[in-house]
Amino acid sequence: MLIRYIIKRLLIAIPTLLVISFAVFMIIQLPPGSYLDARIEAMQKEGEVDYAEIEALRQQYHFDRPLVVQYVHWIVGFVQGNLGKSFDTDAEVTQILAERLPVTISISLFTIVFTWSIALPFGIIAAVRKNTVWDYLLTFIGLAAMSVPGFVIALVFQVVMQKCWPTFDPTGLISREFQGEPLSLAKLADLAKHLAVPVFILGVAGTAGMIRILRANIIDELRKQYVLCARARGVHPALVVLKYPFRVAINPMVSSIGLILPQLISGGMIIEIVLGLPTMGPTILQALKSQDTYLASSFIFIQCILAVVGILISDILLAMVDPRIKFESK
Repeated sequence: MLIRYIIKRLLIAIPTLLVISFAVFMIIQLPPGSYLDARIEAMQKEGEVDYAEIEALRQQYHFDRPLVVQYVHWIVGFVQGNLGKSFDTDAEVTQILAERLPVTISISLFTIVFTWSIALPFGIIAAVRKNTVWDYLLTFIGLAAMSVPGFVIALVFQVVMQKCWPTFDPTGLISREFQGEPLSLAKLADLAKHLAVPVFILGVAGTAGMIRILRANIIDELRKQYVLCARARGVHPALVVLKYPFRVAINPMVSSIGLILPQLISGGMIIEIVLGLPTMGPTILQALKSQDTYLASSFIFIQCILAVVGILISDILLAMVDPRIKFESK
């Protein structure tokens, strides 16, 4: 039944992604003007407009044809693995993705692991120790972390690091002395230190939110009759919490996995700019500002694909965590 369910969801995902891709491509075209207008304006500032280059760009990217035709050319190339070229740099979009996407996904995955490893135990402690010092302390920390924007935390972190650790520059992914050097243990350690900075900053707000959700759900489950009966039978307190209430309370967290990856990529854009990270966020922003249609459309569409795949994964994990959820329909 699981294989049939996955195949069914993938078949539904194909028309869904086609509709999303069309909407993404058209929305990017909504701002007034076009890349050619921006290019002509830039040439005018330089003192000379090369109309031959403008005409070549018009022919190459089908700017002289309707938007629907431009979309067809883009989506056919996307399916074939040919994402076109960036209007600004004339570099292949696949090459830009190969440089930016692995770093972005690595930071996102490490952030998810960090968020869950902190949120799960602290959420359980806050629920079990309700209305105690631990609960109030975790509530205060969680509300403070959720209310402070991530880029502010990044700026404060940089100032603190300059005071406490002046030899370490938290920006970028690698220190200057290791750039261009062959891979070594020292370079890996330096990379790990730089990766820990965005992972911590991106994970702070998500961790605080998950702690609050898990705490509320576990408290709600602990009031139910089956928990009271288990306690009356002398079941160990840890099993009373972990065997059933925790498995039920974790459902909202599992179901939100589908939104985590695209949310981290787009939501951490300002943080990535502050930290100077070579990730997708700043690249998407620059592509949208310059109306680099192929680059912006490809990046945003990949985020949509990640969301669809993530939702499928969350549905499968949800059925594994909660035995009440079944794939087959009556």
